[in-house]
Amino acid sequence: MAPSRRTKTAFNEVPVALVTPATEKRRSSESDDEDTQANTNVGLSPTNAPNTSPRRVLFDPRARDTTTEFTVTGSIGSDSVERVTAVTPSPSQPKLLLGEKKRTRGACDDDGDGETTASENTNQPSAKRRLLFGRYVQLIQCAPNVQAVYKIVRKLTGNIGGNGYSGPIYGELTMHSMQKMINLMMETAGLGESSRFIDVGSGIGKPNLHVAQYPGVAFSCGVEMEHTRWSLGMTCLKACLDVAVHNETQNSSSITNKSNQIQGNTMFLHSNILEAKTFDPFTHVYMFSIGFPPDLWIQLAEKWNESNPETCMYLICYHGPKDIIDCYEFEVELVAQTPTSMHGSKEGHMGYIYKRTNTGTDESEDSTTSRPSESGGAIYCDPLFETSYKLV
Repeated sequence: MAPSRRTKTAFNEVPVALVTPATEKRRSSESDDEDTQANTNVGLSPTNAPNTSPRRVLFDPRARDTTTEFTVTGSIGSDSVERVTAVTPSPSQPKLLLGEKKRTRGACDDDGDGETTASENTNQPSAKRRLLFGRYVQLIQCAPNVQAVYKIVRKLTGNIGGNGYSGPIYGELTMHSMQKMINLMMETAGLGESSRFIDVGSGIGKPNLHVAQYPGVAFSCGVEMEHTRWSLGMTCLKACLDVAVHNETQNSSSITNKSNQIQGNTMFLHSNILEAKTFDPFTHVYMFSIGFPPDLWIQLAEKWNESNPETCMYLICYHGPKDIIDCYEFEVELVAQTPTSMHGSKEGHMGYIYKRTNTGTDESEDSTTSRPSESGGAIYCDPLFETSYKLV
């Protein structure tokens, strides 16, 4: 018999002794009373385990791949003695260690529990990426010009955007998560080449540069208060435009696909969004809203509700309907939502797409006459964005 060892649990200390493989003859010599009261097949289910204090059953690693029985004895308290017969399973038998679940790794079912994961599929498509624990995630395909822009930004600012420590919160989605949000906006919110996109709190401008490449919006504007982040955004924009001009002069005859060309139509404002009265002329209002204070939300809701209901139609943020609709009273309804991943961390947030509910038919005469309609060709623009809109 191997020397006993002590195993601590949350409630008491249980001395456990691991015994060498018991023979069939020795098992048959045990009394029927002891078998009835104490013996339990651990390989069946947690409900069949003995109803006693918590304990840990140890298995001999030498018999990992064989079907062999071991006798484990342990005393709980000072008087009662209990014996448990543990069976190491064969590949066709289920494996259960007193309710403890083994985490699988790799591309096969190592523990023989019959549970399949994506890593067991040998015909995985090339668009999937394998993570640390063997799980596969679907990679969202990005256009070549989108990848080129992110490469330029990463070279100038670092992997997590640069100078993120200088402000309270600077969240950045991964390129693939942002592409997933854009694909959802295209499917449910009509984001396209005629759209006008604004990012409230744009930071270094990755979302703005992204939508300018794909789907290639007509106007992409970012508003940022922090001067250092705004400067980095302008630096990235200039670098992207320089590459675009260089590529156009060098390969003007060979580049025919728009997805291979870096696009402009982007402007960054070093300003406070509260200086604007409305979100006009934008059709899609985007904001990475994690960390926005309540007083800011109240003022943003007022600007949204006062914006042109014929053009300013979609709100994209990272707060649920309970906050956006019930608490801050945005005049919107939920259209779609999707989970996203953060760049440089394991953090993730749910992205929400809302559509305006007040279409302008029930507005007062003063509000409708103060904003010219887009049907006449002229687009009303808030004074804060007017200069940038005319430049683009």
